[in-house]
Amino acid sequence: MRARVAACLVGMLAGLAAVAACSRQPPRFVPPNADSSLAVKPDSFAVLVGMALDQWESDGGAPAAQATARLLLDDLRRHADGPLADRARTFLDSCGFSAEVVGGADLMAVNLFSRSDPTGGAWPNLFWRDGESVRLQALEGGGMRLFDVAARGTDEGGGGSGSDLSQVSAIFGRASNRGQQPVVIVWRRSAGSNRWALSQTLGPDSLGGVGVAEFVPQGAGPVGLEARTYRRTPGFDECATCPHIHHTLRFAWARGGWDKASEETAASPYYAFVQLIAALSAGDRELAQRLVADPSLLEAADRYELGRAKGLWRVAPGTDESAEEMTFFRGPREAYKVRFAPHEGQWMVTDLQPAQRSIE
Repeated sequence: MRARVAACLVGMLAGLAAVAACSRQPPRFVPPNADSSLAVKPDSFAVLVGMALDQWESDGGAPAAQATARLLLDDLRRHADGPLADRARTFLDSCGFSAEVVGGADLMAVNLFSRSDPTGGAWPNLFWRDGESVRLQALEGGGMRLFDVAARGTDEGGGGSGSDLSQVSAIFGRASNRGQQPVVIVWRRSAGSNRWALSQTLGPDSLGGVGVAEFVPQGAGPVGLEARTYRRTPGFDECATCPHIHHTLRFAWARGGWDKASEETAASPYYAFVQLIAALSAGDRELAQRLVADPSLLEAADRYELGRAKGLWRVAPGTDESAEEMTFFRGPREAYKVRFAPHEGQWMVTDLQPAQRSIE
């Protein structure tokens, strides 16, 4: 622990000059909203760093995250000329703190967690430049991974910094038994205020379940949001690595938050088979005919009673979602080999035969 603190201070005061990082001036720790006359003595900064590291090692949690965020705030205020995110990475790495840092020169989010227990919890904080000062606020979204942050200005152009920012949005990831679920949160700030208020949360219901989300450029306007996700298909048993039906959802950043602009379903052989089974189950002959290359395949499907609920469907292990030939199991005994071919941007079933059910 002493070696880590020493390395932190040496790096802050001398060794980081090459990257325009730490000043050689004695550090002073100033808690948020405190007057500069309350700054502690220079050698007390090392004590505060050591205490914060001890907290992470002993019990971790919110107190350790709060102490670390305040140490980072003080360091940023003493090195306010450089990009916030770059300086934060330098400080946290040199001191041995663990965090996810996203953002840029004037605004960033820092998700703090324990180095010894990276899955045990996480505490996000927002740092932004406000005139000549740097401000800090703890954010909602604890316990998740942090992937990105974006800001929207008070004007329609979207960009802004410091007091010009009116909305901030962050992309998080929540672990589930099926994979990672993206969560997008928006905070708003009224003119003249120094506090951000929770405004909107988009969870699995809004973003489509398991997958990824990202901010995408939108020309001169605010960034957009795009999510590529999937959710469980009714009637099918899908493992985490099995083929899925992927949806792409796009959102526009408006004054009120994220508005859904479009949704597309990715064409794939797997999706064609799911559609065929759904059409047969619903008795939708017209849709079923559009999904097969030859009408005689529907006669075969009727003989095999593919439209009846006789157990969950499951694709054979190791099947690629873009494979042109797949084996599907139904219930404990049945198996079918299905072939596909692309047609006008979609996929169609070209052959359907019973198959030997091998030992899995």
